[in-house]
Amino acid sequence: MIGLVTLPTLAAIYLLRNRFRKKTVSSLMLWHLQERSKEGGVKVQRMQLPLIFFLELLILALLVTAATGPRWQMAVNSRPLVVILDDSASMLAKQDAGTPRAQAIEALKALVRQHRFLNIRFVLAGSRPSLFGETLGGDGDVSATLENWKCESASSAIQNGIAFAREISRENAHLLVLADMEPPESLREATRLQWWAFGQREPNFAFVNVARSVAEQKDRCLFEIANFTAQQGKAELTISAGEKLLRRSTIELGTNESRRIILNVPNSTPGIRAELSADGLAADNAVHLLPPLRERIRIQNAIKDEGLSDLTDQTLDATGLRSAVDSAPHIVFHDESGRPPGTNTWSVQFIVDKDAKALSGPFVVDGSHPVSGGLSLSGTVWAAGNRTNEVDFLPLVTAGREALISSRRDLFGRERLLINLNPTLSTVHQSPSWPILFWNVLEWRRSALPGLDDVNFRPGTDVRIKTSGDRIKMLHPGGIGEEVTVSGGELIARTDSAGMYEVEADEGTWRFAVNFLAADESDLSTAKSGRWGKWETDTEARSQYASVLWLFVLLALLGIAGHHYLITHGKSRV
Repeated sequence: MIGLVTLPTLAAIYLLRNRFRKKTVSSLMLWHLQERSKEGGVKVQRMQLPLIFFLELLILALLVTAATGPRWQMAVNSRPLVVILDDSASMLAKQDAGTPRAQAIEALKALVRQHRFLNIRFVLAGSRPSLFGETLGGDGDVSATLENWKCESASSAIQNGIAFAREISRENAHLLVLADMEPPESLREATRLQWWAFGQREPNFAFVNVARSVAEQKDRCLFEIANFTAQQGKAELTISAGEKLLRRSTIELGTNESRRIILNVPNSTPGIRAELSADGLAADNAVHLLPPLRERIRIQNAIKDEGLSDLTDQTLDATGLRSAVDSAPHIVFHDESGRPPGTNTWSVQFIVDKDAKALSGPFVVDGSHPVSGGLSLSGTVWAAGNRTNEVDFLPLVTAGREALISSRRDLFGRERLLINLNPTLSTVHQSPSWPILFWNVLEWRRSALPGLDDVNFRPGTDVRIKTSGDRIKMLHPGGIGEEVTVSGGELIARTDSAGMYEVEADEGTWRFAVNFLAADESDLSTAKSGRWGKWETDTEARSQYASVLWLFVLLALLGIAGHHYLITHGKSRV
């Protein structure tokens, strides 16, 4: 820094010159000393910079640069770079300097321009880490890859992303985390890891919970709104169904306060959209609620025993899941041996033994099966015939050696349920376990029907799609479509992005909504900016760089030699 002072000093010597008036004299014999004085002075004259000035300026600049101890990174010692990208939605929060995502991209571009890396790879740290984009060369353009960095996830598994990055790089790469929050204490001094954060605290109102459920002839809609702000704030809430406005109000909440709003709408109401006024984060300001599934089961009651048939009808009607049989039934209840017609019809067969004996337990219940979940037979009497479990049937409820309920799946995928019960000698049909049993059976059957189990989800939820075909078409939010192969009659779809999805299969078309509900991401009060960590120690850094001081000194010596030549042999030209 001190050496840089010589540069303006040299310029001043050449620019500051005295100006003299012409005077005619008889001889210059006594004026040779005055002629030398014209080389310096205090008055600024018209710029008359000779070639030797620029040479002297170059020599001084080379010497000053050499004094800094310049080094050059050797290609043989360059390391790969793995960039862990925080893919959570909070990276799109509005800030004065731009979103954290935009700032991170610019910082990464500057880093690539300044450093030499063997190659560059990207890990996307959303709800689960994954490789992102293609491997780039050390001086590759990262802009094209980062254009697809959408930041739509409801969470960021950054620590899992770091572990994944170390695994794929075998511990020899430089790791760079681009996020909007500070690192945990355990990672601030991690080896070969730098953490760059670009977050900023911003006020934010958000939906943190929504639901729509069936309530008799109406649907009950729940909206929970939270204020993640350091002071009391307010937001405008608008709820609509298509073009129809259902509610508009102002929500005032204190710091970290939340409020639940319940709205009852007719069950014929189509999809509902709720919106909050714009604030720091847009992802949590809107939600969609589709009408809940009301799929009913086509049931045929073929029980010959009149008393048992009436009891079964009453219980089935009470579940609210029974539908009229206008085509092939989904499930048949009967008390005679034989199999129901159709390749997609399940059966529940009652075995009524007139010589049944009453059993009061202990009952062994397989609670992991859908039919027996929630059954509690303690204190009941179950009258059953003396029969052990049949071949290939799975016992679900037993009492000693007697199998009370057992199931089996045949080659067509149809489920067959055997219930060993004489109701006239039993009290089980008078206990809560009786309607629970029927509800479980119908829900078990409904869960196997083509389509969806639900229509409103959170991001990151696995959506189960059932179909008899081998391919389905899925339309993602934003109009992105894909065709997916189905194996085993069902597809588990991953939903990382919020919005409306559409699924087209052989049996029909279904829609479901994914709503951004993530309190941790909506809370921008923990956002922070800063840089932590380093990739290597000073000793390691020096070992990777070769000194080029000798090159600048050599160039300065050549300049001095040229300067000497011009002074001694080229006076008239300089």
